[in-house]
Amino acid sequence: MTAHEREIRKRERTARMMAYLAGKSAKNRSLSDRICRFLVNRATAVKPEDDFMRDLLIDNDMGFEPDELDRFQRGETS
Repeated sequence: MTAHEREIRKRERTARMMAYLAGKSAKNRSLSDRICRFLVNRATAVKPEDDFMRDLLIDNDMGFEPDELDRFQRGETS
């Protein structure tokens, strides 16, 4: 068995394990289901610095004030 074959088998086992965990976590009936859900959520979570959907204006609470937003929606300038 070559190193390449071992790597392929390792990936197959990992894929089977992830499919099993995902199926088990979908049930959410027992403690082991909840643990599987925790593991799946942890493995698939996106780091905040890698999340392309984050908006710095929202994170820093730098949005419009209500009066400013109302003027913008009516089309007024300044």
